[in-house]
Amino acid sequence: MQAIALASGDGLAGPDAPRARKEATVVLSFVLNSMIEYDPKLRVRKPIMKVPAFVSEIVCYEPGQQTATHHHPVQDELWVVLEGHGEIWVGEERLPVEPTSMIYIPAGVRHGLAASPDSRLVLLFIKSPGIPEAATFGVGNAAAAPVGNTPPVSGQKLRVEVTDVQAEARDVVHVELRAPGGGELPPFEPGAHLAIDLPNGMIRHYSLANDWRERDRYVVGVARAAQGRGGSLFVHQALRRGMTLTINPPRNGFALDTSASSYLFLAGGIGITPILAMIRWCAANHRPWRLAYAVRSAQRAAFLETLAGLGGGSVHLHADDREARVFDPGPWLAGTPPGEQVYCCGPAPMMAAVKAAASHRDARTVHFEYFAAPADEQQARQASAKAFTIELRRSARSLDVPADKTILDILEKNGIPVVTSCREGTCRTCETVVCEGEVEHRDYCLTPQEQENGHTMMVCVSRAKGERLVLDL
Repeated sequence: MQAIALASGDGLAGPDAPRARKEATVVLSFVLNSMIEYDPKLRVRKPIMKVPAFVSEIVCYEPGQQTATHHHPVQDELWVVLEGHGEIWVGEERLPVEPTSMIYIPAGVRHGLAASPDSRLVLLFIKSPGIPEAATFGVGNAAAAPVGNTPPVSGQKLRVEVTDVQAEARDVVHVELRAPGGGELPPFEPGAHLAIDLPNGMIRHYSLANDWRERDRYVVGVARAAQGRGGSLFVHQALRRGMTLTINPPRNGFALDTSASSYLFLAGGIGITPILAMIRWCAANHRPWRLAYAVRSAQRAAFLETLAGLGGGSVHLHADDREARVFDPGPWLAGTPPGEQVYCCGPAPMMAAVKAAASHRDARTVHFEYFAAPADEQQARQASAKAFTIELRRSARSLDVPADKTILDILEKNGIPVVTSCREGTCRTCETVVCEGEVEHRDYCLTPQEQENGHTMMVCVSRAKGERLVLDL
């Protein structure tokens, strides 16, 4: 790669070049073959340049590696296949690709990619528009951000800076976010989460773990999910101090009932993050609490030192490998202590066990925060799905939703933009106002009261109970 300064203007740089001085325009010449590198565990992404006009990178796949389906809300993409064979899926279509294939993907269109089982694959990605304001050079550096007393805002979103990334336990990191240049962030309550736009194009939701009284930072915990869709892997492998991210202000679908006389917290794995914020509140307000914290091994128990320093309660750590059995919530939920509220967050099997063990309790006193929708419930509901019609009030359109499709599927197919993330009713990103009709709620994020009111729905999973729904779209 060569860099030649020609005239005044904004600077550009490649992965091995020093940052160009802002006074000079830099023309770059790359030998892309020298950037090709493979990893048997995960595709390799290498930034080439990031500027306001576009972002470019080279991505290398071992045979069979793939990118999960996702979309970019505002970026158009151009892919050029440099080596190998594979398959892409864009919307409803699946297409083979080979050397010299070029693919254009408009913003908002879901897409994914896989290398053939017998072929490596190398692509050049170009995305437009690129980053805001000044350029970012490589994964570890941040775009220049204005200094001020409040976080920069773009629409309803905020721009924040990664100020710390540290290991908390095996395969768990905590990430600290602050307003660029300092200043206050929007307030949050225990149980709230952030929707974070990751630089790999994914939107991921992470619960806030820090004290709700802190206005200068957000802290989230992220567990590495090797079989996930790529969000946690990016955080663990590529997120660095100094990077800037775009986030939505905190939202809370797992709110703490502050009128309770005592609290029982049941956490599994990274489910400790919203629970930790709640325990901080209990300690500050002198409310008695007890925590049962279940992990596969003690090495994976995050925030233990922090928990040990919080007063007014007790911590019981259950490690499957040490106990030679999985966690049994039954003894913890026996009886019905007056005034006690139960909060549970963890993997699906644990949530199901807690729900069964707490069946004798008032459902209004037992609260759940789901990472993912239970697979068995999804399958059962799909088998009973029926077709219906949606009317879009603002668009003045009427669309049929077949039994085997979701409302979100039909909206995307017809070019109606909806911001979405989990696609299984756990994150609240696609929440849509319901103007008329009765909703069959299939989500895991609305409260029972919100579901009963029927004012909004998650279009990624929920359906009409009758033949018609009118949505504010």
